[in-house]
Amino acid sequence: MLGNVDALRKVVGEVVGVYDAPGWLIAEILGDLAGWEDVNEDVLRRAVELNSSKLHGLLRRNLQLYRPGRSSIRKAAPYLVAELLEAGGLRPAFVNLFGAVLPAAYRGHGLYTPVVPVVEAKRAVLNRLSALARYPGTYVVLSAVDGVPGLKMEIRKIQKPPYYYAVAEGLGRALERAGAMRARRDEAAERLYSFWRRYRSQGYLVLAGREVGGVVVDVLAVGLGKYGAVVGASRRKINRLSKFLDEVYEL
Repeated sequence: MLGNVDALRKVVGEVVGVYDAPGWLIAEILGDLAGWEDVNEDVLRRAVELNSSKLHGLLRRNLQLYRPGRSSIRKAAPYLVAELLEAGGLRPAFVNLFGAVLPAAYRGHGLYTPVVPVVEAKRAVLNRLSALARYPGTYVVLSAVDGVPGLKMEIRKIQKPPYYYAVAEGLGRALERAGAMRARRDEAAERLYSFWRRYRSQGYLVLAGREVGGVVVDVLAVGLGKYGAVVGASRRKINRLSKFLDEVYEL
């Protein structure tokens, strides 16, 4: 059974574009094949292809419903920047500074170079930059806002996975020139980033801080189903989210 579920997820990924097999799809596809003696990948592929129109339609509706707007992009910015660090061959980390969780390049021996994404010129962000100014040369600012100095960052949206991503030319050189500071590492944010990376790599639309059923989900992955990751959530919150999501993970 487990082997068939993994094979089904693989086939759905190849046919539909997202490696997802929520419980209802497993029950539907494998239930229809219950009488077959040998359910191999070719048989599963044929079953998925017969349902592909319905699955593509469901995925489109989910993507339209959860399409990221300005607020979603702002909340996701730390993870988008962590992807840039990783793509540049650096080890991304997350640190707590001045009331915010920021992505950072780990320098070893408890030292980090924070990378501050600025997607909107909100007061809290500007106050944070003012506080950081007391530590010149130890951080890098990525700015997508005119009037906020920093390395230029652009958030690009596309119609296929990963659906949106950050671009910042010269980040590697800026980090080479920057120093480092001591900061408190945020392990919860790093666990959430691992969840983010896993689902982004499998073709899901992944969002941060999105509200579902009146409850904020730390990281939400949207495919044929919906999967949430939360940190430090109460049992009441978990139970509430379970009514709306296919799976809730406590990290």
